[in-house]
Amino acid sequence: MKVCIFGVGAVAGLAGARMARAGVQGLSFVARGAHLEAIRRKGLTVRDRSGEWTVRVDARGDTRSLGIQDVVILGLKAHTIASALAQLGPLLGPDTVVVPTLNGIPWWYFHGLPGDWPKRHPDSVDPGGRIWNTLDPQRALGCVVYIGSNIPEPGTIEHNNGGTYVVGEPAGGGSERAARVSELFKAGGLKSPVSGDIRAEVWAKLWGNLTGNPLSVLCEANCDALAQDPDVAQAMAEMMREAARVAAVNGCAAGPDIENKLDSFIRLGPIKTSMLQDYEAGKTIELDALLGVIGELGRLAGIETPKCDLVYALTRLKASLAGRYAPPR
Repeated sequence: MKVCIFGVGAVAGLAGARMARAGVQGLSFVARGAHLEAIRRKGLTVRDRSGEWTVRVDARGDTRSLGIQDVVILGLKAHTIASALAQLGPLLGPDTVVVPTLNGIPWWYFHGLPGDWPKRHPDSVDPGGRIWNTLDPQRALGCVVYIGSNIPEPGTIEHNNGGTYVVGEPAGGGSERAARVSELFKAGGLKSPVSGDIRAEVWAKLWGNLTGNPLSVLCEANCDALAQDPDVAQAMAEMMREAARVAAVNGCAAGPDIENKLDSFIRLGPIKTSMLQDYEAGKTIELDALLGVIGELGRLAGIETPKCDLVYALTRLKASLAGRYAPPR
């Protein structure tokens, strides 16, 4: 089986490194810039609780020589996928499975829902349906990741906690390809349950992402500090309630356990969200697929989301003034 890790970030890159260490064959890695050069020069290094280890991998900056893949594990953030479509093209055959390991509402989300949902391409996720039309949502296998990892320097991934990659078919139920991809992650020593309702899994993680990520940037605060402030915790609760009303008319009836979600922020301790890490590193933040989409879907359904809209506007302005926001294209 040919498997490509496209975008060797802290999430997909870690999975690929662990697969390589376990001896999974047919692996290739697509990266760029200093990260690619470091991986080529000294291998891909992981620092975790066991210590530090390095694997030599087939790392490329161009996909044209790799050929059609059986599985592409997509390690890009939502707002960068459209710009990578030309590079992804040579990897895709009629049966290639694309596994996006991203946060927020994914571009494939409305595939398989009844009524006119399959025709919907939220501008905050996929303006004009470019990703939908190029990658074909039938290729997509949903993936929701729970992991604490980052890239402290080129060629190195730091794994702090977690290690679960939930996979599932957008149309629901199980499938042979979901089982196959799950086994890939498990080969690397990661947990990978197959969900019969991957959309519910998307929202289960999004309750925390849509609140904690933007607020952490606005306040430049760690996870525990946000939830320990009574007024900020109240704002987070209101945002979750608004988002739950939007979720209910978009394929997910299960709402958040707000008290438990707020407690989870406290239990995380002085941890920085991925969005705050990106902001502090001068990178473009992944805002629209996490929070902008809530207001957009709410407006389409006639549901008001004032608290989400306010936090989105303030975070977008702060990031824009710092050169760390770009609208979806």
